[in-house]
Amino acid sequence: MNKKSKGIFEHIFYDSNDGKAFLILSLCLSVIGMICNVVPYVSVYFISKLFLTSVGETKEAIIFWIIIAGAAIFLNLIFSFLGGLGCHKIAFKTLYTYRIKLMEHLGKLSIGFFSKNTSGSIQKIMDENIEKLEGIIAHMMPDLIGSSIVLLLLFLGIGYLNIIMAVTVLVSVVIAFFFQYMIFGSEKAKGRYASYMKASTNITSSFSEYVKGMAEVKLFGKSGGMLKSLENYLDESLQWEIINYKRSAFFMSMYKSVVLSLLTFVVPVGGLLIITDPTSHTVLSVIMTLIIAPALYEPLLTCVDYATQINLTKAGLFQIETIINEAAFVIKDSSDEIKGNNVVFDHVSFSYESEADPLRKMALNHVSFVCKEKEMTALVGESGSGKSTIGQLILRFWDVDEGSIRIGGRDIRSIKTKDLMEKIAFVFQDTHIFSDTVKNNISMNRNATDEEIIEAAKKARCHEFIMNLPNGYNTIIGSGNIKLSGGEAQRISIARTFLKDSKIVILDEALAYTDAENENLIQEAIKNLVEDKTVLVIAHRLRSIMDADKIIVLNEGKIIEEGAHRDLLEKNGAYKSLWDLQHEAESWEIKARGGEL
Repeated sequence: MNKKSKGIFEHIFYDSNDGKAFLILSLCLSVIGMICNVVPYVSVYFISKLFLTSVGETKEAIIFWIIIAGAAIFLNLIFSFLGGLGCHKIAFKTLYTYRIKLMEHLGKLSIGFFSKNTSGSIQKIMDENIEKLEGIIAHMMPDLIGSSIVLLLLFLGIGYLNIIMAVTVLVSVVIAFFFQYMIFGSEKAKGRYASYMKASTNITSSFSEYVKGMAEVKLFGKSGGMLKSLENYLDESLQWEIINYKRSAFFMSMYKSVVLSLLTFVVPVGGLLIITDPTSHTVLSVIMTLIIAPALYEPLLTCVDYATQINLTKAGLFQIETIINEAAFVIKDSSDEIKGNNVVFDHVSFSYESEADPLRKMALNHVSFVCKEKEMTALVGESGSGKSTIGQLILRFWDVDEGSIRIGGRDIRSIKTKDLMEKIAFVFQDTHIFSDTVKNNISMNRNATDEEIIEAAKKARCHEFIMNLPNGYNTIIGSGNIKLSGGEAQRISIARTFLKDSKIVILDEALAYTDAENENLIQEAIKNLVEDKTVLVIAHRLRSIMDADKIIVLNEGKIIEEGAHRDLLEKNGAYKSLWDLQHEAESWEIKARGGEL
């Protein structure tokens, strides 16, 4: 069977792996515990029968059935505890399995997936949607199975007493479940719950963006796009709640009315039976039905209460499976040996939009060049010319549409992701600092000694400011903790790269957020970093790449010039224009109306 066609409980068994047998055992124990709740009704039946039909001594028999009922209640506690313990253990393991599976799969997806799905929406799926599975496994499965069996046993008990009373109860329950199906079972209902989960995900995502952009929200007030977007999603959720209530209120009321009014059906039928046949057996069967009927309330209401949760969980599970079924990058087989560290772009074309998009624009268009081993190649050009795209394609954050990218003569699509990441070090323009210690931010949880981490920090010119932090390398930095300046964060990123010691280094605007004080330190760190490496520099500040062995000038995804700094200036082309514009910008200053600053 195709996994996508499976129901929610089949998914649970599918993903419980080695715990299937243990889960079944735990469910059985829980169900046995719930079945023990039926035994006291059996005791009541026999005790009542003794009073109505026996003429001799009944004391010992009554005590016997009281002991049986007490033992059943005690066994219910024991079996329910053991079953609940086992189901919770499997539930927590399944949650762990799903989160690990989701986390590992996310690492195999292209950056394009993350551009279409915000961090807030993915976080919501990782946390809330998966967390709902705990309720399914630990509570819903044992309760629903147990309730169904208890209902069946109680119904068979009524049937044993009197078939007419059993048919009366059965008709009432069928009517009740018809109303429940109208609420939860139709295709329209399933669609509504899927819409609700989508709206809920949008709220979480938008709220996350709202908090991150609080400075802009304060500055622009309610006119800010993020706040308006959040208000729209909240309004969408509110409308869903109102519409869903309107559509289900009548059926829900009818369901509960029928379930809670079983005695309304049972009492008149029982009265007619007693009038027709006033024997002790008939009287006993009617009395026991009147006792058992209220016992049907709890398992019947359990079914409807869990129906909502099941629909929401199914919709959430669909979102989880949508991510897991997202196509990951395929590693092509290759026997080619990686020889050296040259990076070759061979007629590479790439677009962020699909071919079906009428507004599709090529980010790169038949780009070819070579980054030679132990040389520095620089990419320059206006914003949107394709510089950062080239760096991301080398890391295989995306796959090229045409052409190929080779490292050491081997197509990167045939290199395992882990091996490719080991081969390349990347200093991003926007350095992410994790909420963790300085030490772990540098090591990125690699097996590195304190001495190696400190040595990398010294080479990156960040050891001094780290030692001035409250707890040195053990200081917690990042979100909600001590914040670093842009230049300090950049040097932490360079320290990571030193520790990684990859043969290919890509620098994406490494001097973007530096002041005069930090710039010299970062330049020193970079000079140490790129020694004997294949280096690709993506730069706006042209004076930072004057010493590059080769400078490539890009415009609208195409290479328009290529050569050394001095040669390009002599050509008096696009590079010369960029150089002149930058010098003009650096000499620009704000002047007061009177001509004085």
